[in-house]
Amino acid sequence: MAAPAGYVTRRPGDEKPRPKRTPLRRLARALVFLLVAVVILTGALSAGAFIYVLRTLPQTSGTITVAGLDHPVSVLRDQWGVPHITAATLHDVAFTQGYVTAQDRLFQMEFNRRVAQGRLAEMFGPGPHNSLIQDDEFLRTLGLYRSATNERAGLALSDTRTLGELQAYADGVNAFLNSHKSSLPPEFTILGITLAPWTVMDSLAYGRVVALSLDNQWYTKYARAMVLAKVGPALTNTLFPTYPTTNPTLFTSTLQANDVTSTSNQSASLQRATPTLSAAALTNPAFARLAPSVLQNASAIHSLLGSITDALGSNDWVVDGTRTATGKPLLANDPHLGINMPSIWYEIGLRGPAGMDAIGFSFPGVPGIVIGHNAFIAWGVTNVGADDTDLYLETLDPANHPGQYEDGGQWLALTTRQETINVRGASPITITVQATRHGPLLNSVVDDLKHTQPVALKWTALQEGYTFSGFFQLDFATSWDEFNAAIDNISISQNFVYADTAGNIGYRMSGLLPLRPAANDFVPVDGATAANDWTGYVPQNQMPRLFDPPTHIIATANNQITPTDAPVYVTWNWDQGYRARRIVDDLLATPQLTIAGYERIQADAYNVPAATLAPIFVAAGSNAGGDAAQAAHLLQGWNDEMSTSSAAAAVYEVTVGMLIRETLEPLLGKSLYGIYRDNYSSSGLYTVLLNLLAVPTPPFFGMSFTDLGTTPKRDAAIAHALTDAMSQLRAQLGPDTSTWRWGALHQAHFNHPLASVRPLDRVFGTTPVATSGDTVTVSVGGDGGFTSDPPSYDQHTVSSMREIIDLSNLDNSLWITTTGESGEPFSAHYSDLIPLWAAHQYQRMDYSPEAEAHASTDLLVLKP
Repeated sequence: MAAPAGYVTRRPGDEKPRPKRTPLRRLARALVFLLVAVVILTGALSAGAFIYVLRTLPQTSGTITVAGLDHPVSVLRDQWGVPHITAATLHDVAFTQGYVTAQDRLFQMEFNRRVAQGRLAEMFGPGPHNSLIQDDEFLRTLGLYRSATNERAGLALSDTRTLGELQAYADGVNAFLNSHKSSLPPEFTILGITLAPWTVMDSLAYGRVVALSLDNQWYTKYARAMVLAKVGPALTNTLFPTYPTTNPTLFTSTLQANDVTSTSNQSASLQRATPTLSAAALTNPAFARLAPSVLQNASAIHSLLGSITDALGSNDWVVDGTRTATGKPLLANDPHLGINMPSIWYEIGLRGPAGMDAIGFSFPGVPGIVIGHNAFIAWGVTNVGADDTDLYLETLDPANHPGQYEDGGQWLALTTRQETINVRGASPITITVQATRHGPLLNSVVDDLKHTQPVALKWTALQEGYTFSGFFQLDFATSWDEFNAAIDNISISQNFVYADTAGNIGYRMSGLLPLRPAANDFVPVDGATAANDWTGYVPQNQMPRLFDPPTHIIATANNQITPTDAPVYVTWNWDQGYRARRIVDDLLATPQLTIAGYERIQADAYNVPAATLAPIFVAAGSNAGGDAAQAAHLLQGWNDEMSTSSAAAAVYEVTVGMLIRETLEPLLGKSLYGIYRDNYSSSGLYTVLLNLLAVPTPPFFGMSFTDLGTTPKRDAAIAHALTDAMSQLRAQLGPDTSTWRWGALHQAHFNHPLASVRPLDRVFGTTPVATSGDTVTVSVGGDGGFTSDPPSYDQHTVSSMREIIDLSNLDNSLWITTTGESGEPFSAHYSDLIPLWAAHQYQRMDYSPEAEAHASTDLLVLKP
């Protein structure tokens, strides 16, 4: 599951290579003129600055009197700064969670709130080429904050406990703000931000940001339509391939547990068919008038939150006691999200009355536990990638019907609203957002709708009834039935794996799955006819689920969950399942699984496609001679592991990226190729390449080469890519191939958005770490830029956290996040987890009161 994941902002088609330091560079550059910040923070040797630094650090021991509590509350912190809250009332649990989260993550919470509100330019300025204004325009067009008002109204009617938690959390945040106005984190001094009180709406709106970060379906539909207009249906189907039949699905066509094997587990009847669309849908002239600006703006926001091309995904799996050494289930989860400083997740333990006894990962700004366990159940989450959006090609006639759009032969008035964007250091900007009954016109703010196609977005997250309330209810669930009742109230589509202390395991898909015509599944559709409308949602009691399946194993990795002939349509655009294939194979290889075995699987860097691709590269390169033969020599005998110490891994990754780009870019052209690869997953690009190499026919190979002689076009293209890869590697790693290492090329940079401004990098920056893996390995090393022009190999998607839950003894469980508990750059817990995370090591997930007490290093008491 994702969240506003990183501070990377990049637009498709950029000519310059992505720099080493990627976090919110546009935001940081917009702050260079704030020299007062430099004065404040570079004077750290002065006594005044030292006192200032100490004042910004949270108090973690002793006693604090806080207005708003019902009773005293204890907060134990362990050696990693993780708070464990024990309170006498649910109000005090949520209140204290808000207070301690604000102690550690206040600027992150404010940043997330600004994203939801579309107020980045107000904080950071217009950005280079007004890029932050454009980001705000797109966010205001979507109206995330506005849509959250519906959820608040629904909670007031149906779930007062959750609403009470949200209000108590907000009160706790504000209690901290009110008592620390003169000692806020340094970012607030640098930016001169005046903080508004935290509200329930701020927490709810963040849920829409989470949903936005996980949505990629409409991007792909839009890009597919643009590709269709350029190359036609046949080549488009090649570029958006079907799911590999050798990779696992979870369900059969009757929604029973699919067979789990270490080889292909799909019969021919379950193979995904080529999408069948009408000729009119495939040749719609409106596709040629789709504005690239829509995807450019959306892609910039998605890069801010976590790019879909960088292996945005997750792994989770659970096995029952028949396959573990303890006789009880083991559950694992590691969501793959965009890189962030501080971590997206905040580790916390919550203990109170009425069944509140949970520990796990929370989102800063939101109460409760999102992923973790309580005394009875544990759960993990991955993104389904469900098709929860549709694009409607709207018909406008400004000359004869100004301010109207066509709907079923009638002309209806466009809904309009004014939005004022305040810009730091510049005058405010007012935009007019237009919408049809389907949703906002994505290009109404930036494009001339007389010459470009108006496109409206219908998205479940903008509809009434959309809710995240089930996440708050999960903390109290004690059984499979109560777990499912909570999932019924989670509108975002996720794969939940489940285990309980009684020994049961399960799976449940959450979310709102629209019921609509099949034509909507692939490309934008005509908005002037009701034939393309949604007719409702799949009933929650019909959502895919498994309980104690005979396979004894449940594993998901954003792969295809349901086959094409299942009664429930989820999506056509799955991750291609290479991580899922490897996870299933690893689980089946060990009859009695242990926590140590789970640790090895989460650290697994085996590249499944490499087993097929590397031998082809070796053969073609060996026959070609020269640099291609040297590359082949480096690949010869490679074990297909993307380890940091491997030279072969570096040669392989660079070659794959070169071959994909050199094959597809001449076909699509530079601009459309950038749009295509920025809005399609890296795992899909791997499948494209595997399919093309298996059937090497024109026009894909040979387009860029004029002197092929008698060499097969496919092998010539491979040799060319190998040769270019060697040149690229020499330029970046030097001429001595014996010193080449994948980890020297592939690194994770955990940098705060202000770390790109010197000398603030000395305060907010961290040392980059060499990382294993790539976009299709279980231990994800998301480097989606490997196919870009020019390429980049830095890791932008990471295992944002890892958990391993032992249902036989919850105190044996393990967890880890990427950076540290604190967002304070002067805190000891700002980056203390990075070395553990990089080495695939873990913290103990101390849960019982005895374990918490034994591990505690600080005790803070909050008194009313």
